Amino acid sequence: MHDSIKGFRSVIEIPVAWGDMDAAQHVNNTVYLRYGETSRIEFMRSCGIDFDIKGSGFILGEINCKYIFPLTFPDKVWVGTRVILDTIENHSFWTEQIIVSQKHNRISAILQSKLVNYDFVQLKKSLLSDQIINSLHHFEKQL
Repeated sequence: MHDSIKGFRSVIEIPVAWGDMDAAQHVNNTVYLRYGETSRIEFMRSCGIDFDIKGSGFILGEINCKYIFPLTFPDKVWVGTRVILDTIENHSFWTEQIIVSQKHNRISAILQSKLVNYDFVQLKKSLLSDQIINSLHHFEKQL
C-alpha cells in the first residue's frame, strides 16, 4: 500500500472497469468523482452515520479534484477518505480523499469535498447534530 494512504482511517479498494475509460484511453475525469463518492459513502457508514432521504443527510456542496496521474484498465485503486477536522462548522465539513493506483503504486488524484447536512423534508441545510460531530471526531482519532 502506498505510504500516503496510511494516514487515512477509511480506505476502500475499487477495480477500474474497462467502461471507466474514454476515447483518450484513460479513465474519464468524471469517474474519479464517482470513486470519491463511493468512498465517502463507505466512510460515513464506518462512522455510523446513516442516510435517510426522508429526514436529513448529506449533499455535496463543493468538490475540488487535482488530477495527478492517469488511470487505465486494468488496475485497482485505493481510495482513502478522512474528515478535515478543523473544517467542521454548523452545517458542513470538508473531506480529503486520495486515489492511488495499485498497478503503479502512485497517487492518481486528490479530492476535497464539502459535505452539507441537508433536511430533505424542509429542503434546506440543517445543523450537524452533536452525535454526528462526535462520531466524526471519534472515528478519525482512532488512527
